[in-house]
Amino acid sequence: MLLCIPLSPGLQEAKTDISMATKDDSEVRLSHDLSEGEIKATQKRREKVLMCLKNLGIHCEQNNVPNIVVLGSGGGLRALIALLGTLVELKKNNLLDAVMYLCGVSGSTWCMSLLYEDRKWSENLMSLEKELCKNLSNLSWHITKAKESLAESSKDEHYSLTDFWASCFVYKILQQFDENELADHREASETGINPYPIYAAVDKEALKEKDGNLPETWFEFTPHEVGYTALGAFVSTKHFGSEFENGKLKKKGKKKHICYMQGLWGSALGNMEENLKFIRGSVRDVITVVFKTIQCALTWKWGTTNNFLYNCPYSQPSYLIKTKTISLIDAGLAINSAYPLVLRAQRRTDLIISFDFSSGDPFETIKKTATYCQENNIPFPKIEDQKMDENNPSDCYIFRGDKSCPTVMHFPLFNNMNCSDKIEEYRKRFPTFHMFFPEGDIKDLLEKARLNVSNNIGKILDEIKCLVSSFHPKEF
Repeated sequence: MLLCIPLSPGLQEAKTDISMATKDDSEVRLSHDLSEGEIKATQKRREKVLMCLKNLGIHCEQNNVPNIVVLGSGGGLRALIALLGTLVELKKNNLLDAVMYLCGVSGSTWCMSLLYEDRKWSENLMSLEKELCKNLSNLSWHITKAKESLAESSKDEHYSLTDFWASCFVYKILQQFDENELADHREASETGINPYPIYAAVDKEALKEKDGNLPETWFEFTPHEVGYTALGAFVSTKHFGSEFENGKLKKKGKKKHICYMQGLWGSALGNMEENLKFIRGSVRDVITVVFKTIQCALTWKWGTTNNFLYNCPYSQPSYLIKTKTISLIDAGLAINSAYPLVLRAQRRTDLIISFDFSSGDPFETIKKTATYCQENNIPFPKIEDQKMDENNPSDCYIFRGDKSCPTVMHFPLFNNMNCSDKIEEYRKRFPTFHMFFPEGDIKDLLEKARLNVSNNIGKILDEIKCLVSSFHPKEF
């Protein structure tokens, strides 16, 4: 299928006249095509998906393999644990290998980035689950490491609260400080063993416009490229944060480690009380860090980095051409699930399996997505026909449309199937801004997430079978 995202007239004309697609990764790539790395990775993954479906008794040809996406919403540590349990249950039921893309927001990106350290994580998922749960229930972070990281980060002219949040709190929550880069995850995404990962953020300035429904609000990260999805403007992931001008690399920036990225993807608003507590405890040792952090707090400066579209030819909108920096923040502040990224036309998404770990209304993400798609003329199933009781949700909702849009399966985390009449009790027990859960609570949360999969395996298989039986051959 082909989904079209409308462009401004100037940008549309630029795309017609020139597509700055280039193998030189030191240049900005202006093209709506997928990156060469993603194309090769998903082609390899398609072989795995085809084999998985055949083992499940679903027979299709190479050019009829459905593109299945698993979406994990935000929700802090709750989302990390719940997505882990979800993936484990998909694995146990032999469905994980049918997934082409894994896409996350905020807390779900924490889970993903931890997993992709292992280049064969989907094969080693059971042992990784035990290891991650053991780490999460451990309180062994080192304040010295946090201070060292902050001291180094404070030398950067674009130091922001994201650096502080990553070093002091994401590190503390995840109990590890990953100094690798996102580009280092290429091997884990290129062999076909694992789904292809997509991480979400949003542009802070664009988020202020049109209630956050501008397509150029969304910014995606993959192991190969980062950039503005709707604008078709990307740079190599290894150059994220570097200085560009006129579409060309001007000065290489300091490498952004995974811990920083986890802070950027999952920043939300941070915990100001805890932030100030850390500052007060560290003031004598890290005066410079404290001073810069306070400056950032006064202006609420998050995720500031060099803008690779500065003075870039053929690029729109104009504010991105004129400004030297951009600020990227938690995508959950827009839509707490990254539908806009997987609805990118070139990804040809057929089935979205959305696991919603949000607090509050478990249907807010799909409601916001429906509005976003309506305002931007993007095909999306109608959701008004189904009753959605936010106080007493069921465990699975299926939204279907015509052939122009994907089928969406929506799974609220806490529901009347896995929590019975204790939905509100579980919501209060697992708040978003909790930085630690005891081991018993982690196991309980994992079980609730698993049930949402195991109780609906038949429905998931039926949707895949329905898609395959109605397919016409695709061209790739």
